[in-house]
Amino acid sequence: MKLEVTRDVVSDLWPLYSAKEASGDSRALVEAFLAGDEAFRAVLQESSRLMRAVPEFRLSADAERRLLDDARSRARLRLLVIGGAVAMSGLLVFFALRVLLLKAMQG
Repeated sequence: MKLEVTRDVVSDLWPLYSAKEASGDSRALVEAFLAGDEAFRAVLQESSRLMRAVPEFRLSADAERRLLDDARSRARLRLLVIGGAVAMSGLLVFFALRVLLLKAMQG
């Protein structure tokens, strides 16, 4: 089975290729494809140039830890809210069924 190499495939491989981390086969595939599509090569090279122009944003270890702790706290709160809503719904259903059952037994 022979697979067709498309722009999407080359786009997926481009970050590895441009970082020189792609395997030899992947590099050959990208180079062969781009040899036949100069316009796409120009697009990929321009996108790489623009990415290098954007300054890299790094957080300190302390800032990362605070953000992670905050995200965990928010996740716990959401779980508590959802759990409480499920529990309340269960109780409402239980009491509604109990009332219906009592009415059925009386009538």
